[in-house]
Amino acid sequence: MNRRGRAHDVGSNSGPPRGRGWRPVDDHGHRRSSPGDMELNLGMNRIQIEETENNSLSLNTNSDSLRSEPQQPSSSDSGKAKETKSIAGFENLVPAEDFKGTGRFDICVPQVGAPVMLKPSLLVKNREKRNEEKRSLEEPNWRILRPGMVLLKSYLSISDQVKIVKLCRDLGLGAGGFYQPGYKDGAKLHLKMMCLGKNWDPETSEYGVRRPIDGAKPPRIPEEFCYLVAKAISDSDALISKNIKKNDAQEKLPPMAPNICIVNFYTASGRLGLHQDRDESEESLRKGIPVVSFSIGDSAEFLYGDERDIKAEKVLLESGDVLIFGGKSRHIFHGVPSILQDSAPKALLEESRLRTGRLNLTFREY
Repeated sequence: MNRRGRAHDVGSNSGPPRGRGWRPVDDHGHRRSSPGDMELNLGMNRIQIEETENNSLSLNTNSDSLRSEPQQPSSSDSGKAKETKSIAGFENLVPAEDFKGTGRFDICVPQVGAPVMLKPSLLVKNREKRNEEKRSLEEPNWRILRPGMVLLKSYLSISDQVKIVKLCRDLGLGAGGFYQPGYKDGAKLHLKMMCLGKNWDPETSEYGVRRPIDGAKPPRIPEEFCYLVAKAISDSDALISKNIKKNDAQEKLPPMAPNICIVNFYTASGRLGLHQDRDESEESLRKGIPVVSFSIGDSAEFLYGDERDIKAEKVLLESGDVLIFGGKSRHIFHGVPSILQDSAPKALLEESRLRTGRLNLTFREY
């Protein structure tokens, strides 16, 4: 599979979106917590941005290999020197001390003795309950963002989300569960990841039956997840059918049987740079088999477009939203420039005890 391509320069007439630390990056680009900032090319060539004292930006590209050497510390002999930073998708997800070792990670706040999480007020809970009941009676707020790309707002109920969190927690604490991805040189990523069905290796951008860190096999995708994915695809096709010409079958989403689910947990400072999901099989990519994304917890700004460009379209993904992109939109560039801290539904946090942050599940068919 050809995973390399030419990066597109950021338009000179448009500045980056507002928000902390947003920078265009490569496929699944993750910041690595090594002594020198390092970057990982996962299917595309790397991009570096040089930050000067006046915050002007200039782009440098490099497509020689999938790995890059550590950046050398800049000299400070002549005052504030110009600093070159490797671009990464996930940045400063949690404090480094939370990622020490290879022990199991619990996405939920443990309850030992007295509860450690403050319960939301009855007023807040009742308001959220009324809002959810109101949404269930209203016409679904589902939108076709572009051909082959559908956003199902508030698709997952609080009950569904709680079940998903609990299933992810149980799987995440077992063999093949949540871990901190790392590299042979000891560098680590600032996130927790779990793969279901097939393992995805961030270092090689390849899928396998076992993960290199411990040889564990990925857990199976729960049937409950597959049911929700199938239902979301069906509802999306029904929505598309209402809005397209009778004979334009190409607008509909190809059928999907997910055999991969990548589960990421990251906190409010997390970022996901503009990238394409193209590590699946050539057949899957050629058919445009969709990617299905579940958002749970804190809300996220989501960028998407045909080019790796800061002028991409933007939409807000809230807890319970399902985003699908396939067919003509299967190869879109997409990313998350910012997370809205403490925006998760209070009822979800109380019932699931999910840690503060965003839980994201992406389903694919290899």
